[in-house]
Amino acid sequence: MLKCGNKEILAFFEKDHLRNFYNCDNIVNAGKKGYAIKNIHFYTADGKPSDDYISFCENVFDELVVTIHTNNEQLINQALKEAAKIFNNYSVVRLGTADQNFFESKIFKAKFSVSKVYFAEYGVFACLSPRNLPKISFPKNVCIKIFSDLKKTEYLNYSDEEWDGLGSQIKYSNSNDKLFLITHNGVLSGYLLANNSYKNVYDISNVFVKEEFRGNNFGVFLTVFYANYCYDNQLLPHYGTAVSKYSEQVALKSGFSEISRTHFVNVVLL
Repeated sequence: MLKCGNKEILAFFEKDHLRNFYNCDNIVNAGKKGYAIKNIHFYTADGKPSDDYISFCENVFDELVVTIHTNNEQLINQALKEAAKIFNNYSVVRLGTADQNFFESKIFKAKFSVSKVYFAEYGVFACLSPRNLPKISFPKNVCIKIFSDLKKTEYLNYSDEEWDGLGSQIKYSNSNDKLFLITHNGVLSGYLLANNSYKNVYDISNVFVKEEFRGNNFGVFLTVFYANYCYDNQLLPHYGTAVSKYSEQVALKSGFSEISRTHFVNVVLL
């Protein structure tokens, strides 16, 4: 197991940076003020960039997250040995993999046991091509507007409880973030907020529709409008991790595809 330079593996991930958005984002922003990741390192069998890798990621909560993206048993065994060696340096050590059966394997159980499970019910979604976007005609009484200078909008003062954290999200937004508002007969019905933290990729931080307007495809209207806006402006739309069945359905109906799903467990050293 050899460490791969972050500069080299970033160039490798950028060849398909929609699929690798979170890795690219973490590499570029790790250690910056207000960012949750302190540092991240990648290991491969020979130290060269590869789709077969294991990442070691430290966050600001003094947690180590080891994510396995390989079936190479030698590489996995070496990574687990390293995780066991530095285990006591962290408040929590968490392992992640696409295969939840991994945590029942001999190679895992030889060094660790599970203390807490975070199996992913939903995946990460991205729109891999504008051709995947459905053609949608909005009803005449439905309108979507875009705001770029978020901290100068009245919505900064909107109730977090009523609007699913809208005010706080705007408060901590970046200058490049975009807010998409949907109205029905002039009444604010929901919103989509997308963050720009890496190059030309916009990642949805939240899609919210007020309860009385649900069941009308407003979440899909917002997501398709946002994706079309991105492609029309040489930007790339990323949906991110679905947080509910509704969120997953919105992503799929809007032409986004699941690109990954990672299961995590907190571990105890044997």
